Amino acid sequence: MIKETYEAVCRISESEWCNIAVELERYALSVSRNLRWRTRNPIELPGGETVTSIVSKAIEKLFSGEREWDPQREPDIRKYLRGVIDSLLNHLAESQDNTLLTAPPEPGSTNFPAWETGSRKRDPSVDWAVPPNRSPEAAALRQEQEALEDRALELLVEECSADALLMSVLEAMMDGYDKPAEIAEHKGIPVKDVYNAAKRMDRKLETVRKRLAEEQLASAAGRKTV
Repeated sequence: MIKETYEAVCRISESEWCNIAVELERYALSVSRNLRWRTRNPIELPGGETVTSIVSKAIEKLFSGEREWDPQREPDIRKYLRGVIDSLLNHLAESQDNTLLTAPPEPGSTNFPAWETGSRKRDPSVDWAVPPNRSPEAAALRQEQEALEDRALELLVEECSADALLMSVLEAMMDGYDKPAEIAEHKGIPVKDVYNAAKRMDRKLETVRKRLAEEQLASAAGRKTV
């Protein structure tokens, strides 16, 4: 982040950042409603994204310098961030995750009989989308996935343990607070610090992914030698 941008960002008060975040969420929702989503939900988006996470990403890109804001060319930071949100939402709408998959219709809807396996009205071309009965193998895979998620959380706590702010943010997230403004209020810390912590959290998550991969490789190698 260049000096002029950093100084401009620092001049924005804590309460103003909260107001900006609220306004941007409303804007993101209005844009999302005009796009086609396989989830059929303008709030819960493909790829595990939400309207809130899109706004958070836009602000994080500002703080990280990935999307550079020039206050001289565009003094209105809200307008600048709306542009970033437009870009993120359009990119997500055009992604394979959104365009290659289709959510099954709601039970009881007019389209549901054509989707449901066993129905005389079913469409065989979409049988791939029908969730199968869980086999013992699938149950074992799910159990293995849950163990992996538990291990990932354990490693993340370990990686964040030396950073008091990161631990505070992580604890808030584990308590169910996912919006930066909510985390800031819950923990009594500046929202700008939450966004900065989110950048460090991303780096910690990358380290966790590498450690998990190394552990899995070591485990697979150990099974081969037995």
